[in-house]
Amino acid sequence: MIVALRGRLVEATDNTVILDVQGVGYEINASASVLRALPPLGQEVQVYTYLQVRDDGLTLYGFSSWEEKRLFEKIIGVAGIGPKSGMAIISSITPWEFIRAVQTKDLKALTKLPGVGKKTGERILLELKDAFAAASWPEEERPPEQPGTILDDAVEALIALGYSLSEAERMVSQAQLQLPDEYDLQELLKVALAQNSQQRGERVWRRNG
Repeated sequence: MIVALRGRLVEATDNTVILDVQGVGYEINASASVLRALPPLGQEVQVYTYLQVRDDGLTLYGFSSWEEKRLFEKIIGVAGIGPKSGMAIISSITPWEFIRAVQTKDLKALTKLPGVGKKTGERILLELKDAFAAASWPEEERPPEQPGTILDDAVEALIALGYSLSEAERMVSQAQLQLPDEYDLQELLKVALAQNSQQRGERVWRRNG
């Protein structure tokens, strides 16, 4: 796994850089923070990298800091968000601004990011809410927490029905992917319960088959 590269800057475009690392040229899809801080051509630069491995090739994504790279990895771990969308998000907000939006359940701030609609923003809040629990802010800078989203309400309803927190979050996240952009709590719960029942039946069938 290539996690960082240091080399001579050969070329830079609106969204990529090419580094010469000991005679080997690497093309990297770079975040906005990398592009803003580039030195003149010919000078050395270090980029933290994420390597995407696909059947049709390898793609490198580059970041200005380890924190930015780690945040990118968390973002693309959210269902429905790929590396290209993750790069667009990372390039439009600082890591701490993103973490603050998740901590305070600020759906409005998230939906201002490129490629993030209401459904994707809700998935981000649901799937990443525990990822930044340890991040702290000075008390005077801490913004008020926003009300919970419909996904939070659905998770609480499923827990009340006897499901564990991890089960409820998985069910809600999977169900939301199947719904249109506009939906209510009852629709979300209906799909979540139906999908879970179907998956449970399939597991039983495979064991007995």
